[in-house]
Amino acid sequence: MSASSPRGGVTKTPGLPRPTNNASPPPASNGFNARTLWPDLIETPENQWVFECKEIIEKIGTDEPIALEMKRNMEKCLMYFYTLKKKLNLFDHTYTASCILFYRYWFVYGIPTTTTECIHISQGILVTACKTMENNRPIEAYVKATCEFLMQNIPSLKSRTNIDKLKWEFRDKLVTNEKKILCSFGFDLNIGNPKELIEEIFSGYYRFNRDQNLPDTFKKAFPKILQESRNFMVQAVTQPVSLLCDGYTFIALSLIYCGLEYKKLVDKEFKYPKNFFRDRFPIEVTSDNFANIFTDYKLLEENFFTLKSNKGAKLQIDSGMVDSVIDEGNSEESGALKLSDPFNYDLIRSGEVKEEFLYHIETRVNDLLEKAKQESTKRKANETITAPEGKKQKI
Repeated sequence: MSASSPRGGVTKTPGLPRPTNNASPPPASNGFNARTLWPDLIETPENQWVFECKEIIEKIGTDEPIALEMKRNMEKCLMYFYTLKKKLNLFDHTYTASCILFYRYWFVYGIPTTTTECIHISQGILVTACKTMENNRPIEAYVKATCEFLMQNIPSLKSRTNIDKLKWEFRDKLVTNEKKILCSFGFDLNIGNPKELIEEIFSGYYRFNRDQNLPDTFKKAFPKILQESRNFMVQAVTQPVSLLCDGYTFIALSLIYCGLEYKKLVDKEFKYPKNFFRDRFPIEVTSDNFANIFTDYKLLEENFFTLKSNKGAKLQIDSGMVDSVIDEGNSEESGALKLSDPFNYDLIRSGEVKEEFLYHIETRVNDLLEKAKQESTKRKANETITAPEGKKQKI
């Protein structure tokens, strides 16, 4: 089964994994080579999961009663993800992964017509997301929390269902649905999770190296904007925005939105430094493109769910407003700078390390060592050493 769009298609083609290139030749003795059957690296498919806004809205259908029922079931599924995130103490990026996988499944396959069946599918999606994000829980925890959620949201179920029987049913269905989800996606679990990617882009490595030359005013403001951006993504993922743009575009969208809010509420002169996005993201950030994405996002809100987290009129952002917070220079000039950048992590990871980078690391380590020594000396100077009072002699 496949689904396609003007931007790309989603294709699932079953096939056996191919052996890796570094597979050793079979021994002459018995002709058996384990790497042929169990290769060191299995290539998994990568599909295009970005679609046009019109395609996403058309998936709702034109039959209003059916569309309303479907949206009610979808909202229950999203509520289920959020409830289990709280009950099982899951990470935010596990919750965003669940929502992303859920919308992909809905777009390609649709969802069942009954709430119980929808929750069965959602449970399989949640477990898949937990394992993908390395945030797994025992199977009993999933089953117990899922049954409690159903009992609370479908009161009629409580009166006519034995809770132990329901738990066994959900346990059996979980194993079946987990396999079904993996096969339905063709084992394509490259989510491009924006909540995970944003932590990589602004990790400690980059804070100590690439981002050292940013203006002081921006350094003070950016942690607040970054936190708001994280919150924006957790809220925005409840609408099918993940079908509208990939993970990196989602992050840039959140940073632009939060930058505009910061400009409006805190600092009227706020603007991202020159080539801020071009130097950090593998995508081109233009005012026209992102103004269109904000318009599409607003349309999705109007056509899908009425939630407290909806942005509403705040999404009326035109290209001029986007231009007021970004300063992206010439692409050729930026490309040349990126190639000469000694802190480019991709080049370092591939083995290319420049002398400038080694000198920089040595300087930074010495600076941190000196700072630690000074703090230690300062602490010792401030401490007042008092001898313990001797015990009184008993008479």
